[in-house]
Amino acid sequence: MQQGKWAHRGVLLKERLQQQGVFYTLSFYWQRIRNMLFSRCIFGRGDINVHHDANISGVEHMQIGQHFSAGRGLWMQTIASYGEGEHEQHFTPCLIIGDNVSLSEYVHIGCVNHVEIGNNVLMGSKIYITDHNHGVYRGTHPDSPDVPPVKRPLTIGESVIIEDNVWIGEFCTVLPGVTIGYGSIIGSHTTVTHDIPPKSIAVGSPARVVKQWDEEKKIWKKV
Repeated sequence: MQQGKWAHRGVLLKERLQQQGVFYTLSFYWQRIRNMLFSRCIFGRGDINVHHDANISGVEHMQIGQHFSAGRGLWMQTIASYGEGEHEQHFTPCLIIGDNVSLSEYVHIGCVNHVEIGNNVLMGSKIYITDHNHGVYRGTHPDSPDVPPVKRPLTIGESVIIEDNVWIGEFCTVLPGVTIGYGSIIGSHTTVTHDIPPKSIAVGSPARVVKQWDEEKKIWKKV
């Protein structure tokens, strides 16, 4: 079994050399080595594959499953404190990522409370997922536009839950207080502002469900 695995890798190496030449082949493997070393340094594990330019903070508040991968430009942060002096806020964030989660390029995940991503979740590029905002903009005591956004307090108490087998397309935003149900698909350029039921396809800004899986007929039905 092990011999067959190495033989297959040898075939792939030969094909890459023939198609791309020595320079690009060496560059490809050097990038892979850098990613592997970066991931091991940050997470202390060899089964995680994150691009070496990632901006990751608050690892102590993260629970990462097996075989997590992310492309260039990942920004993943858990925020335990924000602000200065008498306005400093303190949080107990928890970011949970399940097994076999794959993120493409330039994904930003921000957590002050609770963000949970289930197993076998696939995400495209340029996606923003957050469980908080800079300031409050509803109710009887909203934050004033005269206060610089960076000085407005971060909101607390909301979570984001992305259940197993979810696929999120390019350029999507998932806002605080949202659950995306099992097996759902979020189309590109969608802003998710409310819960999405399991086994649904949602598109638009704000998101609306356009199809749901029919268990009896085994088809996606328009709604």
